[in-house]
Amino acid sequence: MTTMRRVYLHLTEQQLTALRETRELADPTSPGFAVTDAVRAEQAGTDDDELYEFAVTQAAARAALQADGVVVAAADIASSGVAEETGVGAASGAVRVSGPLPLKRFASFHLVDRSAAEEDPEAEVELSWFDATELDLLLHVVGNS
Repeated sequence: MTTMRRVYLHLTEQQLTALRETRELADPTSPGFAVTDAVRAEQAGTDDDELYEFAVTQAAARAALQADGVVVAAADIASSGVAEETGVGAASGAVRVSGPLPLKRFASFHLVDRSAAEEDPEAEVELSWFDATELDLLLHVVGNS
């Protein structure tokens, strides 16, 4: 049985378009974020998976804000395709994904609210949730913003 991990990737509009057209993300070059032992250690005193997931979703959203990312995508990936980033400067929860990601592995998309983040950079990044089946709608919203 294959063990899966939930990974959060920040994606650009171009990557979303390619995902819609080819039904896969051919080369997930941006770093992802996942619940790791480092994330659990930072959240000492809690044993709440939802808090861990929230922390890595926010890390991915902040990475999107620093890059050209417009969306944080949640994908379920075989553990063998996920490697934790280590070393100086590696963000807590940072991972690298290897191999193409088929659309069927994506669980949801979260549109990053850049304007709210610019107003208050210290606040939680606001994210609008879209089901994976709503990729066309998401691209329409992104294209009109």
